[in-house]
Amino acid sequence: MNRNASKSTGITKSVLFIGNSFTSVNDLPKTVSEIAHSLGDTVKTDMYAPGGYTLRQDSTDTVALSKIKSKAWDFVVLQEQSELPAVQDSRVSNEVIPYALKLSDNVREASPTASVVFFQTWGYKDGDPEYCKATPTLCDYKSMQDQLSRSYGRMAQQSGGLPSPVGEAWRLTRATHPEIELYQSDGKHPSVEGTYLAAAVFYMTLFQKDVTGASSLNIDPGHAKILRQIAKQIVSGQ
Repeated sequence: MNRNASKSTGITKSVLFIGNSFTSVNDLPKTVSEIAHSLGDTVKTDMYAPGGYTLRQDSTDTVALSKIKSKAWDFVVLQEQSELPAVQDSRVSNEVIPYALKLSDNVREASPTASVVFFQTWGYKDGDPEYCKATPTLCDYKSMQDQLSRSYGRMAQQSGGLPSPVGEAWRLTRATHPEIELYQSDGKHPSVEGTYLAAAVFYMTLFQKDVTGASSLNIDPGHAKILRQIAKQIVSGQ
């Protein structure tokens, strides 16, 4: 617990996470809440994250839509299927953007003061060579991350939402601290360290506050310190 944190000055936010396994593995919402708690803040979360789900599916899913309407949220986080935003721009325009906009409209209709946050995910560790010939943006990690970042930027810009640049934090970690393994053995899903990094980025995105004094939770304290510093650098440029 950060001894400088005070319950009297803490901030409380309600956050709904809508996504798939990149959100649910290691329970990203819970990790965000634990980081916030260690800094004297409170995050009240809910999550709807069926495996492999797309925003298109969410846009007509009765459970997703009922959760959006269930209360006046401060933030609703939208996460697309892990590869779909990394395909060609023309496909993103047809298969991703319309549903990002539709869900953003649903959120603002239900909670006019809510902010829509787009969870910019990470490229697969080695890209997805199986689909490389048909979709060159999936050939390797860099190409995949470049396109993911571009597509999530489009979603945020066109909807008036906020980007949460988790994928760019992964890129910087891979480049500067390759000893920290962010992936599970499948090269796709996050390790506990990967989820911690994502949560640190989300804390700074949602609260616009410094995350560097947060608890290390259940990961190596040295690694946690590095990941918090990277989150701060990516979100605030410091």
